[in-house]
Amino acid sequence: MRVFPRVLAVVIMLAAMFLLIRHVKELTAVEDVEMSQLVVYYVSILGLAAVTALVSCVSLLPLLGEFAGNFMFTPNEKIERSPHHDAMAKLAAGDFQGAIDEYRAVFEDDPEDLHAASEVVRLYCEKLNEPDPAADFLVGALSYAERPPEDAAFLSQRLVDVCWHHQHDGIRARAILIKIAEDMPETREGANALHRLQEIDRIMNQEVYLGTEATSEAPDPTPTVAEPAPVANGEPEPVAEKPTEV
Repeated sequence: MRVFPRVLAVVIMLAAMFLLIRHVKELTAVEDVEMSQLVVYYVSILGLAAVTALVSCVSLLPLLGEFAGNFMFTPNEKIERSPHHDAMAKLAAGDFQGAIDEYRAVFEDDPEDLHAASEVVRLYCEKLNEPDPAADFLVGALSYAERPPEDAAFLSQRLVDVCWHHQHDGIRARAILIKIAEDMPETREGANALHRLQEIDRIMNQEVYLGTEATSEAPDPTPTVAEPAPVANGEPEPVAEKPTEV
């Protein structure tokens, strides 16, 4: 509907130009025509042509280009809004708790949206320094019964990140990795869990060894009591008694 008035205006101006040109031809056939009258008509024709060209360039050419692009490349389709739009807006504004709430809402609507789950965990741990709610969130996410094993392994690995890096709970992290390796043997996820388990074991053993070595090298805090020096006859020198006050 918006194209029709513009096309109609261009058609009317072209028709007016055609009539003016035809009238000028009729006047030139007459011998006693005045030159000033012809100049007026020529100026009118040029002005009308300029206006027609301007209207066509400003109004019609963009519409033609849009029509050609939609026809040849991408038809007019409604652009879907990202489900993470509100969360990203609050994150850009520095509202980390609000962004977490938005990501949690997205994950509740779509439990397979692992990106939303990862962002919830990241914001809890890195921005709010609250790993406990992050761990509780992942435990709840893992309780989803219809989750594919690969997605469950991914969320379990994120739980290992929280336990190992933020809660400093190596025992729980090891237990989660062992479960992944037992539930998914001979898979990429199981191999990754075993490799990470070896790294955690190496670090934990190294920390235990360093702690034991430091304890063995520490000086004995028990104070030493000096023994009484022997005298020439082999008997210890008697300790002088403190005089009694009268």
